[in-house]
Amino acid sequence: MGKGFYVSKLVAFVTIFFAIAAVATIIALAVVYSNEKSNNNKVENGGATSAAPQGTSSTSGTGTTLKPTTPASNEPWDKFRLPKSLIPDHYDVDLRPVLEKNAQGLYVFHGKSVAHFRCVESTNLVIIHSNKLNYNSKPVLKDDAGKDITITKNETVVRTNYLVLHLAENLQTGKTYQLHTDFIGELADDLAGFYRSEYVEDGVTKVIATTQMQAPDARKAFPCFDEPAMKATFTITLRYKPNYVALSNMDPSSTTTETWNGAQWSVTVFNKTPKMSTYLVAFIVSEFKSVGNAKV
Repeated sequence: MGKGFYVSKLVAFVTIFFAIAAVATIIALAVVYSNEKSNNNKVENGGATSAAPQGTSSTSGTGTTLKPTTPASNEPWDKFRLPKSLIPDHYDVDLRPVLEKNAQGLYVFHGKSVAHFRCVESTNLVIIHSNKLNYNSKPVLKDDAGKDITITKNETVVRTNYLVLHLAENLQTGKTYQLHTDFIGELADDLAGFYRSEYVEDGVTKVIATTQMQAPDARKAFPCFDEPAMKATFTITLRYKPNYVALSNMDPSSTTTETWNGAQWSVTVFNKTPKMSTYLVAFIVSEFKSVGNAKV
């Protein structure tokens, strides 16, 4: 019997299977390559593309309409950094946190503020940070002689947290101005700005109004130039029910009483702070009591 080379049926089957798979793969890759080459030729010869020139719209071969590109705004109120035309010197901040719910079921605070600033570059805009503050009246701008500066338009820009005042005349370089505002904000439980915190004592829920300004949340308590480099001094006034205690960065300079909405309130004015960033401002109205006088 002559000698020969024999292959088992299993080995033969596996070999044939892989051969067929390889041929199928080669054919599939060839089809994909052909399609891609055809599409590229269409684009190069002026065919439909998936992107349209800036400011225009087009329709792709699949029928999908592409939206036009909107140019980026170059307006100063659409930028996240403040203009360098105004520099703050001092703030007078007067706040009244109401630690009972109002008719809408919200905790709110009433505020008045005067921002004193210098003009270092002539401008007809005042742009100052403001976040979630509702203004009771139109802001008032005065020069250092007490003369009103006409505001032709005021608006809030939610995206950049700005209150923007458009003026009828340019502010003058080297002069100082005062921005007067009257507003209401919510004492939300969001741990930002001037906010509400709660705790339970002897089964009773107690509410306090406190602050967390760092890093960009002083603007939620009062209008301010809320960037760390824009330092200023602060005089804080807090109005609160007599059973509460008020604290701030500085020692109190005076405490008096007043009547508001038929009830007695305490009014504490604190000494002026050193020059500092807005995120360092702090105050609290609570029922906490001092338990010692330890010296540090």
